[in-house]
Amino acid sequence: MVALFDVNGTLTDPAGLGEPWGRPELGLRVLRSAILSSMAATLCGRGDGPFVDHLRDGFVLEIAAAGLDAARIDDGLQRATALDAYPDAGPAVDALRGAGFTVAALTNSGAEGGRATLEAAGLAARFDHILGVDAVGVFKPHPHAYGHAVSTLGVQAQDIVLVAAHAWDVDGAHAASLRTAWVARGEGVLGPARSVPDHQGTDLLDVAGQLVAAYAGP
Repeated sequence: MVALFDVNGTLTDPAGLGEPWGRPELGLRVLRSAILSSMAATLCGRGDGPFVDHLRDGFVLEIAAAGLDAARIDDGLQRATALDAYPDAGPAVDALRGAGFTVAALTNSGAEGGRATLEAAGLAARFDHILGVDAVGVFKPHPHAYGHAVSTLGVQAQDIVLVAAHAWDVDGAHAASLRTAWVARGEGVLGPARSVPDHQGTDLLDVAGQLVAAYAGP
């Protein structure tokens, strides 16, 4: 079984994005704006650009809305390259590896950017594969992104469980026939229009425990 992790906002804490302004709550808003921008680009046939362009858009929008100093945006973008891992990230990945899971990541940041992010967070060595959507020129939740993971990992879609703290990511993986696990981090609740994840928990350790119980061998 493969545990396929989202990176930004699932393994790494976006609060660091707001650090230049002393506003940690700004980080999640910037990330969400960047994701929305990347989704729009994909729908418009422009999904082959780097995620950092959308992250800059997110900063511009949210900094203006908050009335903060736009001159610090480059500092925010620099901080984005070295976000802290959530405290439960390493132990959760270790628990899955110890139970025999293959552990992989699929990120909108691209393969190189995703590896750099995980290295800065002290997590990269734990992963068997680090995949990026740049290989297919679309951002998640486009089905080609998940199809890239399926083909690269060489397993059936049903043998992959996507672990993400974003309901939209769970929706995309579900539509691509992957199993799904949602972490109630940041969003807190699932809206009624969302697909129902196969597993859901309060944090990564909660979800990892469920996955071990459901899929690990005897």
